[in-house]
Amino acid sequence: MDMMMQSIRIENKEVELQAGYPVRFTCMEHLEQELDDYVNDFEAAPDTYPAQAIDDSAADKRCRVCGEPGQIALLKEKGM
Repeated sequence: MDMMMQSIRIENKEVELQAGYPVRFTCMEHLEQELDDYVNDFEAAPDTYPAQAIDDSAADKRCRVCGEPGQIALLKEKGM
């Protein structure tokens, strides 16, 4: 599931996100596929973080492909 957010908490720090880029989560099994999809969909490589570093309770941390708990967050920080 794609989540459009303006900012997200990463390791207790509020991080602004680039407008128009979603926050996605993926399991390790589907990481390569999800990275490719993100680049193809948005023509930009995502910034990656461990899912446990994301402190936002509103974030759906399930893998988009299989629905298992996500281990990696894909997002685009503003200014990066």
